Amino acid sequence: MYPPEHFMQKNTEQLHALINNFPLATIFMPCSNSQLNNICHVPMLFNSLENMFIAHVAKHNPLSKLDNKQVNLLFNSDNCYLSPSYADNQTLPSWLYASVLVTAKVHIIKDELKKDLVMRTLTSHFEKTFEPEWKIDEVPEQHRNTMYQHLSFIELTPIHWQGNFKLSQNKSATIRNKIKQSLVDANKHSIAALF
Repeated sequence: MYPPEHFMQKNTEQLHALINNFPLATIFMPCSNSQLNNICHVPMLFNSLENMFIAHVAKHNPLSKLDNKQVNLLFNSDNCYLSPSYADNQTLPSWLYASVLVTAKVHIIKDELKKDLVMRTLTSHFEKTFEPEWKIDEVPEQHRNTMYQHLSFIELTPIHWQGNFKLSQNKSATIRNKIKQSLVDANKHSIAALF
């Protein structure tokens, strides 16, 4: 089985936390003229109460043509090289990372009020760390409506979740604690927080 069972993350809260902290999804979409996927990158916002992702993309993005189809969303945390020196030479050189793969069904939003709600929700969420916070109402309504015509607003319903957290779980607690402290000492706090 790959990834190995000890690297599989099944804790829903941790999967949601990774997506919240790293919301840029790599989206793998079926391609009609090839066995390969079309790929795009789209920031997503996940609402765990409604079990729904929301996003918007340019109208010409292939995702806009996939209403009621399934796609795969891949979310990646920060990652880094694992030096044997991080664990007093008790590990081999490796790489630390965490990712979440979500299979989801696409729904293209048609309702104009819902489109506006999605835009407001996304901008409010991603602007919250800015001072001053930019508001969508700073764009005149007529201009805003014209801009919306060039976008597709999307809801994605998760069907399957898979977490792959490769964080030395196959090592002893003592070694993992040494690795975590070494990561903190190296200012790799986002990776250390996953341990």
